[in-house]
Amino acid sequence: MMSRNYFSEKRVRVLGLLFVLIFSLAASAAQAAVQVSAKVSAPEFPVDRAVMFTITATGVRSFQPQIPEVDGLVFHKRGQSSSMEYVNGSYSTSVSAMYIVEAMREGDFVIPAIPVVTTDGTVMTAPVAVKVTGSKAAATLSPRQSAGTASGTARLRSGDAARVAFMRVIPAREKSYSGEIIPVQIKVYFRDGIKANLNSLPQLQGDGFVLQQLEREPAQSRELVNNIPYTVLTWDSALSGVKEGVHKISLEIEATLLLRQQRRQPLHPFMDDSFFDSFFGSYQEKDVKIASPILDMTVLSLPDKGKPDNFSGAIGSFSLDVSARPLEIAQGDPVTLVMTVSGKGNFDRVRAPQLSDSTGWKTYTPSSEFLKDGAAGSGKKVFEQALVAKDPALQAIPSVNFSYFDPQAGSYKTLSSAPIPLHITGNAAPSAQSAPAMISGQQQKGADSGQVEKKESPAVSSPPLATLAPLKSEAGGRTQGLVPLYERSWFQILGVLVLIALLAAMIFKLRTARFAANPALQRRQAMKHLLALRFAEIDKGLAEGDIRAVLLASRRAIQEQYGLLWGTESGAITCADLERKIPADSVLLTVFRAADESAYGGRMMSSEKVKSLADAVKKELEGLS
Repeated sequence: MMSRNYFSEKRVRVLGLLFVLIFSLAASAAQAAVQVSAKVSAPEFPVDRAVMFTITATGVRSFQPQIPEVDGLVFHKRGQSSSMEYVNGSYSTSVSAMYIVEAMREGDFVIPAIPVVTTDGTVMTAPVAVKVTGSKAAATLSPRQSAGTASGTARLRSGDAARVAFMRVIPAREKSYSGEIIPVQIKVYFRDGIKANLNSLPQLQGDGFVLQQLEREPAQSRELVNNIPYTVLTWDSALSGVKEGVHKISLEIEATLLLRQQRRQPLHPFMDDSFFDSFFGSYQEKDVKIASPILDMTVLSLPDKGKPDNFSGAIGSFSLDVSARPLEIAQGDPVTLVMTVSGKGNFDRVRAPQLSDSTGWKTYTPSSEFLKDGAAGSGKKVFEQALVAKDPALQAIPSVNFSYFDPQAGSYKTLSSAPIPLHITGNAAPSAQSAPAMISGQQQKGADSGQVEKKESPAVSSPPLATLAPLKSEAGGRTQGLVPLYERSWFQILGVLVLIALLAAMIFKLRTARFAANPALQRRQAMKHLLALRFAEIDKGLAEGDIRAVLLASRRAIQEQYGLLWGTESGAITCADLERKIPADSVLLTVFRAADESAYGGRMMSSEKVKSLADAVKKELEGLS
């Protein structure tokens, strides 16, 4: 039994030595025909990016290339890799040396032929030409990001370069006003060679700010951190402060990393090669949360000094363009006023500009449309409003005013358009009811002058009047006479209907006058009407399971109800306004904050919690009206 085991072990050793010998002979035979090549991952690249430069030698197991110095280019060695192929009964081995190439300036460069020294002699690679263009990231980097940065290499705090993944959040400013849109760049770094799957979008952690909804597909690029290449995922978004004070915020993203497991000690020194690592190695999944450093963000309150009466909460930098059509109209025809507010800021707070003088004009509720342009917070909002001139003597549409807060200047600004000339043609034609009066006046004028105009009346066929019958000895048949109009039944019914209509019109006019003279009654009616509309939207959202729609409809209902109660623009009411004027434990504050977070892509509540909150909101809002 022992002898059989001995021979079995000896057989395994012999097979192992034969395996090593076969590979050694194949490698020696492959060295007879040594070939080398050099290539770059991209022949053209911007100055703030890097490319991979690879030198491959076929027919050798190892080599040491001699990299020349090229003025304007810097080479960083990234290691070597080996591979083995079996083609048509013969083995071939190849070794690749990889370098990261950075450009220090723009221009055309040539990487000269590189000698590769082998046991059989020196083999030269072919020259490689590359072109370096201008920076593509300089336009998008904020001053804070680009400071201390050279050639697109990020300068991060100590320890970041050793991590397999990390996150950075780069806001345009750390101080902002309540409601102001602050551009922010979110960057997630994954070290080269690390495979990762994202399980969520970046989520805001902290209170006092909301994050605009992120794109599902981030921009992907490569950067060097302390001369180590990273794959970078970038989102361009915006933050908005909803609560005054100093707040600590950060962002988190959930991901699954695929980490390579190193194999154990090789069976033979020949197998101690990276080729066998890639062949025999395996990956392990690891769920992680990648968090950014904590930021101290300050939200300032808007100043009361100089605040215009028509300020709706717009913060940023805007311009105003106003036009109208048509400009030549008949009396009573409508005019469409087109007002475009362009620029960068919180367009959700931008309301329609107002006429500087509405005397003599009947105005209607304007419609609006927002058109996004480029980065977050940039675009234009177009308003269209119908106007009707009540006074035919009007010759121009008054100027239009729009007020906003400029955070750079720290003051309020008001934009005004020039008056638009308008020509109203024609007057109302005389009505048919005034025709008899005109004819009577003409007849009176003719009588005064001694000239009476004769008018021929059209012939009207009518039955001859009844006359006396000749005397007869016997009475003849009766003749029907004319019936007066007021004695006819249809005329009497018509008179009753006209009287009823007049009474109804008088009652309606009295009620209208009473309603117009009672602002409190008008407010209650408007509150009830708007509340019914928003409750219908909330019920629809609950039925469809759309939590975001329920929260947004609830926030709009809260703004409208308190806007009517406080006599202010509903869209300008913020969470800070509610916190100052209603109890802190009110469910309306809870729902308003949740709606703000939902509007900018924050965490969502469960459907059960939203339903209970919606019922509580309905009950509390019904008590206001």
